Amino acid sequence: MSSGVRTALTVLLAAVIGAGGGILAALWLQETPQEANPYRADFTLPQLDGPERSINEWDGDVVVLNFWATWCSPCREEIPLFSSLHEEFVSEGIHFLGVAIDDPEPMRGFLDQVEMSYPTLYGMEQALDVAAAYGNDRGTLPYTVIIDREGRIIERFMGQLHEPDLRPLLEDLAEG
Repeated sequence: MSSGVRTALTVLLAAVIGAGGGILAALWLQETPQEANPYRADFTLPQLDGPERSINEWDGDVVVLNFWATWCSPCREEIPLFSSLHEEFVSEGIHFLGVAIDDPEPMRGFLDQVEMSYPTLYGMEQALDVAAAYGNDRGTLPYTVIIDREGRIIERFMGQLHEPDLRPLLEDLAEG
């Protein structure tokens, strides 16, 4: 085999290995954690302008728990949809709850501009710990967890949600 052919085959093999590694890495990053706790974790975090609140306040209801940050574009894009769905489904016992992984001042500025019809709590390290307890050990944002009326985590979503992703699930939970 000539050295030119050998070099070409070596380059081709390296490209195939690199592409395969890239594909595996992308799949790993998009994979929803399967080993996470199937039940909601207890936590208490502060509100911007109010007392601390606990996830226990929503026991017996469905909770759409959304981890977000002001610096996260997809997070900011979800909030109007979540506000609309919250208003539509709250009478069915379905509540949205935000957990901002952020500092208070950027949150105040953002919430002065965007209507959020559901409560949001915040923190930095403590909020990241809560996200990890809910199966997001990578810190991906946005990250949304659906908790049923018995406290079981029934869905986890990494990345931005759109209405067709969420509405059918909420309609099913409203009926149940």
